Amino acid sequence: MVKITDNEMIQRLLEEEKVYKFYRFQGHSSLEHYNIRTNRFEEDRTQYIYFSRTLSHHYYFTVKRVRQTINASVLRDTPYELSRKQLNNPEDFSNIKKLVINSEEIRGLNSIGLVCDYTFYDLLRDNCINNMTKTYQSGVERVDRRVYGGGYGVTGAWLDLFNDLVYFSAYTRINTSDILDLLDKMRNGNSQASPKLIKDILESKIRTYSIAEELYDGFHKYKIMEDLDRIEEENLFLPESDFYKNPRKTKQKVLSRYKKRRDEILRGYNE
Repeated sequence: MVKITDNEMIQRLLEEEKVYKFYRFQGHSSLEHYNIRTNRFEEDRTQYIYFSRTLSHHYYFTVKRVRQTINASVLRDTPYELSRKQLNNPEDFSNIKKLVINSEEIRGLNSIGLVCDYTFYDLLRDNCINNMTKTYQSGVERVDRRVYGGGYGVTGAWLDLFNDLVYFSAYTRINTSDILDLLDKMRNGNSQASPKLIKDILESKIRTYSIAEELYDGFHKYKIMEDLDRIEEENLFLPESDFYKNPRKTKQKVLSRYKKRRDEILRGYNE
């Protein structure tokens, strides 16, 4: 009997729309670090963490943050910047690459994939508000709505629920050679912000997912119920959402879907 791999399991669930895949760029100075060993965001629980809804937005945001990091940290106090003029100047470009190679500021960059239950994505869509017009604290933020599909931001009880409904996660490290490759593409391309600049770089890497240990815990469903209860108690939902209209039914739906999906995943490894 050939054992199914995590990637094969994820692909099967994605095709059946039972899970949804989010993406996150994580730098070494990110306020909220995702711990691949525990499959959870850790550190300050009051901070918002943001993640992309689509791969295209993830690529776009990764390019944006890498450019910001290089300009603000690596090239700070130097006569250089990632401008079209200096990228096309052979001497300037060579010096910029040398500074990047010797910099610690671009170490520890990661592309993270997070596979969660599809009901969490449904809840986000049903309860999100544009981050530019948000009038209440700790709710779900919708960001970059018009940019490659955008993303979401969560904190508090919503972040805890996200943690508890993640089934698989994976790191893809962005190393110095990747950054140098990205700079070459910026120099040779028509745009310094296109998702295509990093698309081939990241897609050439193998993204190996690991399963969340919580799936082996039969009592984890009670933690999910606690998260949902906090969202209801703190009124962290929109008045037009199903959570507002029928909170009991909504919570039961999340828990029953989780139980069904958990059983399906664990059974799949034992077939």
